[in-house]
Amino acid sequence: MTTPTDQLKSIQSRIDELEQTISDRSEQIKARTLKLKDELQDELSPAEMVRKHPFEAAGGVFLAGLILGRGIRGAFGRKKIDAPTVSPAAEPVHAKHATSGIVVEILHAGKDLALTYLKHYLDQKSKKPKT
Repeated sequence: MTTPTDQLKSIQSRIDELEQTISDRSEQIKARTLKLKDELQDELSPAEMVRKHPFEAAGGVFLAGLILGRGIRGAFGRKKIDAPTVSPAAEPVHAKHATSGIVVEILHAGKDLALTYLKHYLDQKSKKPKT
C-alpha cells in the first residue's frame, strides 16, 4: 500500500517531467521558428526572386519604367495653349532631359539585370557535379 507521501512524490516527479518536456519543446519551437524565418528571408530576397524569375522581373522593371515615364511626361509635358504661335520647340528643355535620363537609367538597370542572370546561368552550367 502506498502512502500519501509516496503519491505526492510521484505526482511531483511527474510534474517535473512535464515541465522539462514543455521546456524542451519550447526550445525546439524557437529553433524551428528562427530557421523558418531565415529560410523565408533567403527565399523572398530581391536577388533570389530575380534569380528564380528573371523574365518576370525584367518585365516588371520595364512596365514600371513605362508607367513612370508616362507620369513624368504628363507632369512636365507640354501644356496645351490655345495660341497657335507656340511651337513644339518651345517645350521645356528640362522635361526632355529628365525623361531621357530616366529612360537611360531603366535601360542600364535592364542591362545589369540581364548580365547578372547570364552570369548566374553560366555559373550553374559550368559547375561540375560532385561524385
